[in-house]
Amino acid sequence: MNIRRLSELILEYTFPPSLYCICCGNIIDETRTYNLCDYCMEHMGWNFDEVSVVNGLQILKCVEYGIYGRTLIFSLKYSDKKYIAGDIGKIMADRLNFSRVDFDFIVPVPLSRKKKSARGFNQSALIGKYLGKETGKPMIENLLVRNRETSPMRGLSPEERKQNIRGAISLDKKVFNKYKDELCGKRILLIDDIYTTGATLQLAKDILVEAGVKEILTFSLAR
Repeated sequence: MNIRRLSELILEYTFPPSLYCICCGNIIDETRTYNLCDYCMEHMGWNFDEVSVVNGLQILKCVEYGIYGRTLIFSLKYSDKKYIAGDIGKIMADRLNFSRVDFDFIVPVPLSRKKKSARGFNQSALIGKYLGKETGKPMIENLLVRNRETSPMRGLSPEERKQNIRGAISLDKKVFNKYKDELCGKRILLIDDIYTTGATLQLAKDILVEAGVKEILTFSLAR
């Protein structure tokens, strides 16, 4: 065990994450839902809409994209608070139960090697891991792979987004062949932390459909 991880464990033991609101950092007790204080729970911007369809994508989200949802995601991605993925997994599991959504496999949106190396993890895969524990459904982490970096999508036209993402994601043939018979005709939950333009999710969905997956539901904490 390296020194950094040992230090993290000591801090977690001394100051358990469950003592603090995962959004604002205020002191709470262990009875709080999702480890959120009352104020953050009230202002999170929960969404209870049914599955919507945008450009052929089936979309489900947990919260509207605002300061509170963004704080959760940014704390997970950029402040190395990986324990927040567990709370997000619970939020997403409850959202699925609320809408009575059924599925067979969880597939996370892939992260580029550069970003994964710098961050140390793929936040979508980490959320998917906890979501799988909550729902009892298996996750196939490396079914999709990111081949290259892309430019930010915001500000690009629809055609520019297609060009930007083209070829950036592909199917890992080795992983697919392992699960091919199980995946054929099944419903996949394609998860990401934030739904922004939908271009990446659209490409991932098209790849999975071409591979024989029956139905794909895109699911994110925020949109």
